[in-house]
Amino acid sequence: MKKMVRRITLVSALLVSAGMAFAAVTEEDAVNIALSDAGLSREEASWLNSHRDRDDGRSYYDVEFRSDEGKWEYEIDGESGKIIGFDFEEIRGRAASSDSIDRAEAERIALSDAGLSREDVSRFRNETDRDDGRVVYEISFVTADNEYDYDINAADGAIISASWEKRGRVGGDREARLSESEAEAIASGALGDNAERLSVWEDWDDGRYWYEAEAMVGDYRYEIDIAGNGDVVSVSRELRSFWR
Repeated sequence: MKKMVRRITLVSALLVSAGMAFAAVTEEDAVNIALSDAGLSREEASWLNSHRDRDDGRSYYDVEFRSDEGKWEYEIDGESGKIIGFDFEEIRGRAASSDSIDRAEAERIALSDAGLSREDVSRFRNETDRDDGRVVYEISFVTADNEYDYDINAADGAIISASWEKRGRVGGDREARLSESEAEAIASGALGDNAERLSVWEDWDDGRYWYEAEAMVGDYRYEIDIAGNGDVVSVSRELRSFWR
């Protein structure tokens, strides 16, 4: 009797395992997930291609297709159906619609905000990503002194987030330390007169004093890092309303 119980248990386990395998995302499911995220129907997509792939122990689907707007590429997790990779390439020469911007305009917005020209920067990168159904241009570049990162909303050109950070060794004297009022004054100077709800606190990291500040300026939430010698080493901001 004990042997029979063990055999039944083993068979049940195999059935459960097989059921889990059949419950995984199919190739058809992956295609539908990608099309839904792109806001397209089967009839609106052309050159549709999909196949299953595997990388570092993870099974996923590559799904590619084209529309009147451009070329879409997705990676869909084979177990959960989650979108784990996305890229969109706009058709060259296509005029942008009245409610969207192209890659070149996103580049101009980022450089203008940084107060730089294309000739001033190197290691320029401009990629397209998609998050929660929104197309976003991810732009980064460097100068001799700073690194810059931008996320630009493709729908209207709004800067979703932006940051710059000093390159190389920063911080100066390891013993340098600011008073609370000094750190607040430096943060206020970096943010301007419209800063609200400013808060500053001291931190100790890598054998140095650092100061972190947070504040609201208009529709953006700002974060600032200040070294113990008073140098502002990074500033980042994020549009509060974008992800609501």
